[in-house]
Amino acid sequence: MLPLSLRQIAAWVRGQLHNAVGSETVTGVSTDSRTVRRGELFVALKGERFDGHAFVADAAQKGAVAAIVQRLLPLTLPQIVVADPLRALGELAAHYLHHLQSQSAFHIIAVTGSSGKTTTKTMIAAILQAVMPTVVAPESFNNEIGVPLTVLQLELHHRAAVLEYAMRKKGDITYLCRIAPPDIAVITNIGTAHIGLLGSRQAIAEAKAEILGGWQLAPNSDPYDFAAIAVLPADDDFAEFLRQRAKGKVITFGFAPTAEVRGLDCCVDWDGTTLTATDGKQTVTVRLPTWGEHNARNALAALAAAKAMGIDWAVAAEALARFAPPKMRWQRQWLEPPGCWVINDAYNANPDSVKAALRTLKALPAPRRVAVLGEMLELGAFHEQGHYEVGQVAAETVDLLIVVGDGAKAIVDGAVAAGMPADCIVTFASVAETRKRWRQLLRAGDVVLLKASRAVGLEHLLNNGVRSEGGSPEPPTNGRKP
Repeated sequence: MLPLSLRQIAAWVRGQLHNAVGSETVTGVSTDSRTVRRGELFVALKGERFDGHAFVADAAQKGAVAAIVQRLLPLTLPQIVVADPLRALGELAAHYLHHLQSQSAFHIIAVTGSSGKTTTKTMIAAILQAVMPTVVAPESFNNEIGVPLTVLQLELHHRAAVLEYAMRKKGDITYLCRIAPPDIAVITNIGTAHIGLLGSRQAIAEAKAEILGGWQLAPNSDPYDFAAIAVLPADDDFAEFLRQRAKGKVITFGFAPTAEVRGLDCCVDWDGTTLTATDGKQTVTVRLPTWGEHNARNALAALAAAKAMGIDWAVAAEALARFAPPKMRWQRQWLEPPGCWVINDAYNANPDSVKAALRTLKALPAPRRVAVLGEMLELGAFHEQGHYEVGQVAAETVDLLIVVGDGAKAIVDGAVAAGMPADCIVTFASVAETRKRWRQLLRAGDVVLLKASRAVGLEHLLNNGVRSEGGSPEPPTNGRKP
């Protein structure tokens, strides 16, 4: 972050400055008193389980130069009092980005979609970082806190920022776009994630389409600019709807014959996924260090973004071959005992992503495939049907199905209805119960998928006896232990 004076920050966030002359310099912004560094501005956010105002004194002791607060605290620390610290954080980031763009040119690439956002963002960032200084949103910094904090990492030597925009309701992406309007907007897909909050896939499509621009935060507010380039899925049910919403140039991706960036072939083996793609002018074969056609689609979106940026695909392919998949997103881990590979995909789940994961699991060479599945949240009226459909796919793809939690019972119903033998299905009431017994069900050489919504916490099954990559001297093959 470029140094800013408290006077400038107070003006940008429309706050009242106290205990300061205004010339004091801020060199960073933090919302976490545990990690705040000397010279940073601490923003006292209030959440459901905490109030940042209780930690302002701690932040000051660690070197915070000032704090943005909702009420003046009895401290000598300089404070900027605002009506809403969260809104002030967004306003600060928006003004800061405008301040930088008045001095230098930046590309803002933003990614949204029902699934694959973080992986696609990571792939795009890997490509851009190979050719230009790029800021990338860490982990899942994809909301009204994470996006401003990422924007505030930009400095004049950077040429691009790769951001991720999540939403839980209509207007969320519009808010993020008002902070950092993208000139390249990427939509991975329109699925069923958050369908319980929005009610239908159509409503989800409309909310995701906010990233394409031109929307208003309020009836009397000014709309933000349309994205100059939209990268859209060609083989999605809402492909035409999204295309109509885009007002700038459109680059489509996918395996559909109509896709401008088209996947010609996708082959999955133990070491990863081989994807061949073309845009009619250039063809490239990419070796991805992760599995599945769904990840190949993510790579096609990244190649489309590279095309939008004018980046040579040979460079993009090399970068994709080296990219590191985000944690708990198809993360391969070795479990000992019994001596088997676990695919930790437990960061989040919805019916579409779980079905894709199960089909990818089926494509992997292994003597036996095991799926440990938990509840998928925020499905609303689609809850039973979504879990039932996952169970039907599980019956076709795995040899042993372990279902965790009462909220996931419909997975069992779907699997049984699809013909899966009852002795191939095991249920546990909780993650704690699963931890006590699940390893007894596994065999050496198994390949095991963990997937559920983040709140379920399936990753806690791997608290002991696990290491990432490199545990087995060779991959499992059908009928042979590693």
